[in-house]
Amino acid sequence: MGMFDMNEKQVEEWRRKCRELVGPQVNGEEVVSAAAFRRGGAAASYMASKAGGGILYAGVKLMNKKKAGGLPDKVMLAVTPAKVFAYKLKVGRDYKLGEEVAAWDRGGLRVSTDSSGGMTALTIESPAEGEKVTLVGISVKDDAVSGELMAVLQGAAPAGGS
Repeated sequence: MGMFDMNEKQVEEWRRKCRELVGPQVNGEEVVSAAAFRRGGAAASYMASKAGGGILYAGVKLMNKKKAGGLPDKVMLAVTPAKVFAYKLKVGRDYKLGEEVAAWDRGGLRVSTDSSGGMTALTIESPAEGEKVTLVGISVKDDAVSGELMAVLQGAAPAGGS
């Protein structure tokens, strides 16, 4: 197991932590799945900072923000039977949830994933609101917690039968 891999016990612990963190925020709805995500493009941002920084770095950061639909750098996504919520997320020793930054009705969403980059990217499109958001899991590689949320949004049953 590599440095950034999680064993099944750790996966279950993080699934539980994420669900418990968003539980009080979702208007009494059942939390089907929850996971931390971030804007993609970390490698491009890093390379831009080393290749002269300044304007190039700012341009890459702006492009990444636009691709993430203007969401903050880090968010917690929560899936309920009826909605998908996004909350600002502060990452330290543990996760700290901030204010709600987006909410979409699940019924009108188009959800897709793309594994052509270094990590699986999740794209959520809300045609009714003209919004499109592309994010990757919070880790430096694909993980089971964010992978479960992506699968749930695409119609799979959540782990643990929740």
